[in-house]
Amino acid sequence: MPKIILAVTEQRLTAAATTWIEAVLFNGALAVDATVGNGYDTLFLAHRVGPKGTVLGFDVQKAALAGARELLKFVGTLDRVSLIHDSHTQLANYLPAEASIQGAMFNLGYLPRGNRQIITRPDTTVMALRAVLANLAARGRVTILAYRGHAGGIPEYVEVRQFLEQLPDDPWIIEEFASTTDSPVSPRLFRIQKKLISEEQI
Repeated sequence: MPKIILAVTEQRLTAAATTWIEAVLFNGALAVDATVGNGYDTLFLAHRVGPKGTVLGFDVQKAALAGARELLKFVGTLDRVSLIHDSHTQLANYLPAEASIQGAMFNLGYLPRGNRQIITRPDTTVMALRAVLANLAARGRVTILAYRGHAGGIPEYVEVRQFLEQLPDDPWIIEEFASTTDSPVSPRLFRIQKKLISEEQI
C-alpha cells in the first residue's frame, strides 16, 4: 500500500491544487468538477480544457448549478461545460464513450453561503473517487480538498484518507499537503496521479 507522506506547502491549498492539475490539461481534454459549488473550479477547468475540451460539473443543489451557469455564461465558457444536477457517484453514466478523464477536482464540505446542512458524505465521495480513478487517463491527476472544520468534515477526511491508503502503489502516486497554519480542523489537500505503464516499470 502507498505511504501517504504529509508535506507542508507555503502556497494556499487551492493554488497548490490548481497549479498542479493544470499541467496535464490541454485544449481538447476532458475534466471533471465533482463538486461544482460556487463554480470557480468549473470555470478554471473550462479555461484549461479550451474550446475543444469538455468539463462535466456535478452538484446536487440547483442553486449551485444556477450560479455556476451564470458565471460561465458571463465569461463565455458555458459552451464547453455540462452542468449536471446529479450525484457525482453517477459520473460514469455521463462520460462520453471511450473517454478518459485528464483531470478531476473535488472540494468537500458545503456550498459557501449555502445551506450548511447539505454536505458531501464519506460514502458517496469514495464512490465518486472510485468512478473517477477507474476512468482516469495515464498521467491524469485528481485533487481533493478536504475541509475539516465543519460537522462531518473530519470523518469524511478520515474515510477518504483510508480509501487512498488502500490503493496499490501501481499505478498511483498519492500526496497529502497541509498549509503552514495547519491545525486539527484546517483543510488538507490530496493529490493523486496515475502513472504511465513505462513509469510503473522503473
